Amino acid sequence: MRTRLVLHWLVKNQKKINSSKNYCRIPLNSWKHQTLYTMKLHLLRHGKTHQASPTGRDYDRELNEKGIIQCQLMGEYFESAKVECETWCSSAKRTRGTYTEVLKRANLSKVSMREDLYLCSRDHFLKSLWERVGNDDLLIVGHNFGISDLATYLADVHIELQTGGYVCLEFSGLDWSEISRGTGTIVDQYRPNVNL
Repeated sequence: MRTRLVLHWLVKNQKKINSSKNYCRIPLNSWKHQTLYTMKLHLLRHGKTHQASPTGRDYDRELNEKGIIQCQLMGEYFESAKVECETWCSSAKRTRGTYTEVLKRANLSKVSMREDLYLCSRDHFLKSLWERVGNDDLLIVGHNFGISDLATYLADVHIELQTGGYVCLEFSGLDWSEISRGTGTIVDQYRPNVNL
């Protein structure tokens, strides 16, 4: 969800204006009005998985019991944190399973299941984000090492998301085409504690 912060010269100088009998004495070019938007990028690594799949393909690996519980708890966390935005999800079985479990509690909007996000690199993530129009918030459900590398690059601090791990980065006054190294600020991190 987009947050709008309005900084206005009028608020800062309210007493001065109220004491003036002639508003025209205030030079027009002294008015300063700035609207600063913040947008959030939510990054979620899929939950814990089985080591192998029935087909033998990594793409088909499914969530195990721990992973399912992790994702259900993440859904509760998203619900309480009011994470409500569009989702990009890798089309692999474990990321789709993660999204499905989270969605049982979270109020996520439109989802795009994307094959190109399966085990993709940081650079691919960045290229996709730079092509995104506007400054609405976004959730990405993906894989290491790409998703951790993306978080590390944007926050300019080392971030390694474990399975079921989540980090939220906030960007002030930028749209997606303008994000780059160090422009994101970590505003939230969470990983459900599941002991099985």
